[in-house]
Amino acid sequence: MRIRDYNSTCKRRSKKPIIGIVSWFLAIVVALNLTGCQKEKPASQESQPAMDFTPKQVVGLGRIEPEMKILSLNSETSGIVTRIIFQPGSFVAKGEIIVELSNAIEKARLEQAEAKVKSQISRIEAARAELASIKIKTENAKITFERAKTLYEQDAETKFNYDRAKTEYESLVEDVKRLEAGVVAAQNLLKQCQADHRLAKAEYDRKFIKALTEGRLLSLDITLGSLVSPDKPFGTFAPKSPLVARCEIDEMFAAEVSLGQKAYVRNPGMTDTLAWGQVSFVGPYLRKKSIFSDEVGDLEDRRVREIWINLDPDAKLLYGTRVECVVILKR
Repeated sequence: MRIRDYNSTCKRRSKKPIIGIVSWFLAIVVALNLTGCQKEKPASQESQPAMDFTPKQVVGLGRIEPEMKILSLNSETSGIVTRIIFQPGSFVAKGEIIVELSNAIEKARLEQAEAKVKSQISRIEAARAELASIKIKTENAKITFERAKTLYEQDAETKFNYDRAKTEYESLVEDVKRLEAGVVAAQNLLKQCQADHRLAKAEYDRKFIKALTEGRLLSLDITLGSLVSPDKPFGTFAPKSPLVARCEIDEMFAAEVSLGQKAYVRNPGMTDTLAWGQVSFVGPYLRKKSIFSDEVGDLEDRRVREIWINLDPDAKLLYGTRVECVVILKR
């Protein structure tokens, strides 16, 4: 009995130190948690203002172009190039001929139409001269008829002379009417000849490709002897107009851009400034990015708003240069 009591007593004593250590550790953990919960926030954190994440500027990709855009040169008719007056890089005034096409047939038709017009004008002049002569004769015949009529009524003239004067006068009156109708018909025929002349001249002029406005010739994809057709452009032309950067702004920041905001352009991925300007046009709607095709079925997750930035007149940038457009937002 004593040996069993002693063993059980030793087991109870060996468990007490372990239980005490665990209890002491848990008490320390609870105390630390309570201290952390009751710890007050620093005054500096309570008074710190909220961070402002509003953008001060937006950036989009753009391209340098004239405000009136780069135009493609096309011909209204087919023909062989016989003369090239201006070369790429030349400044061309409005109405100046850039390229001349073969035009022998059109030139012959134009000359034929001009001859018909001149011939018809001569006919009209001859008809008018004849009409004027008949009118003079008619006036004299009228005087003779009226004199014969007066004398006949006074029994001082024979009926034969009276009837002859009357017949001659009435015949001349009919001749005047006939010639007047002939002049009108000749004038109408002249109008038709003039219309044919205008048509022939228009066909002839189409063989001369002219500048619709003043500007700079950028490129020509033809040589002497080349065949030009209406369905294929053969060059590019930049009308004289302010230099602009056409830019696309992501739809996330599209509403932040407005007319008159300051902006500048730089090389893509760089921090340099190529030219300053201001926003002169803001697109009225969101459209597809230009780097995507506009075919039905194309998937696209973002849309863009087109803007134009009018650059300073002294900016020296090449047409077609790709740039980054940085718009300074008004805040």
